Amino acid sequence: MHTPGRRALFQKAVGGLGILAIMLVAGCATMPCGTERRSLRPLPTVTADHLRADRAILAAFFTANGLRLSAQDVEAIIVPSARSGYMDRNAFRQIAQKQHRVLMAVKADEAYLWEELGRNRPLLVLLPPSTTFSATATLLIPVAWDRGEGRIDVLDGNGEIHSLSDQEFFARRAPLKHAALCLLRPGGVRAIAPTREQKLVLADFWFHRGFYRRAQAAYDALEESASTGTDLDALLGRGNILVRKKRFREAISVFRAALALAPDDPAILNNLAYAMLHGDGELLTALRHVTKAQQLDPHNPLVLETLGSIHLRLGDGPAAARYLEMAWARALKRSPPIQIAIMDQLVRAWLAAQRWDLAWQVAEHRHRSFPTYRMPRDILAAFPALRQPLAP
Repeated sequence: MHTPGRRALFQKAVGGLGILAIMLVAGCATMPCGTERRSLRPLPTVTADHLRADRAILAAFFTANGLRLSAQDVEAIIVPSARSGYMDRNAFRQIAQKQHRVLMAVKADEAYLWEELGRNRPLLVLLPPSTTFSATATLLIPVAWDRGEGRIDVLDGNGEIHSLSDQEFFARRAPLKHAALCLLRPGGVRAIAPTREQKLVLADFWFHRGFYRRAQAAYDALEESASTGTDLDALLGRGNILVRKKRFREAISVFRAALALAPDDPAILNNLAYAMLHGDGELLTALRHVTKAQQLDPHNPLVLETLGSIHLRLGDGPAAARYLEMAWARALKRSPPIQIAIMDQLVRAWLAAQRWDLAWQVAEHRHRSFPTYRMPRDILAAFPALRQPLAP
């Protein structure tokens, strides 16, 4: 039996719920609802430290990911002569790796962009000037998307926010297949349901960072998921790990298996020749492999270095020096370890050719350019003066 007091209490409760419902409806009418609008918080900051807009937005992208980007790093990724929208992806990847991030290319279509804005994850996109393919494009960061109004806001390198329809945004990005770049922690790659290519990027990340056990596990996972049971890139990665561990004889068999799948791949031919050179393999066979690799990829400094090193082992100092000179000239933008390995071999080649003057020039240049890297003992034995401190 209901009493008047209980009836009054019930009416008050119902009335309160009605008022709350009206407030919620009014709130959605006056403010963007979470299901209709998503945006980055806080908004990425574009500073005035860079004269080029593409460099400024690149620095803002790193800052938005909680990372620092020095002026030298910016110039390495976007060189002074680069056209609008062009970035050196290798330099980008290496600089991200130093800060323990994986540079990942993703397909920022309608579904993915909406999800990433919801995760508050910045993306770096290229926006062509029209819906047709163009050699130039503008670097931008999408900062908001209002699906109710059909508008996307993008931030440019001058700190300006531009608004355009979402249909126009995705239509202009269609020629680039909606590709975008993001920076992920290694543990966060799994959360994006990675494709095969993205899994390979992670495996290569662990390899270049020197975490060979993790890299091996990632390459093994690629092979296990391959429809044929064999993945060429995973085979190549496994062989490279064995080379890094100086297990050259084991690497030879892995690279031979890879070569059977791709007999005209210059990288595999070169790696097999390199493993044979250091793993007591047949030198003439190694020379045949690397000569073919050089014909297929004539400007690759790694191939030229292997070719010169094999000639040096065969006792032909002048031929070795010729190829190593070409390798050095083409490796000036490569990492210091690659440049140093080529220069050290070039010194040995000039010594074998009895050109002590040229050997000394290369050795001294190497010593001055990379003073923190130790000189090999055999080169120090040939030039004891390199043991002394550098003259100012």
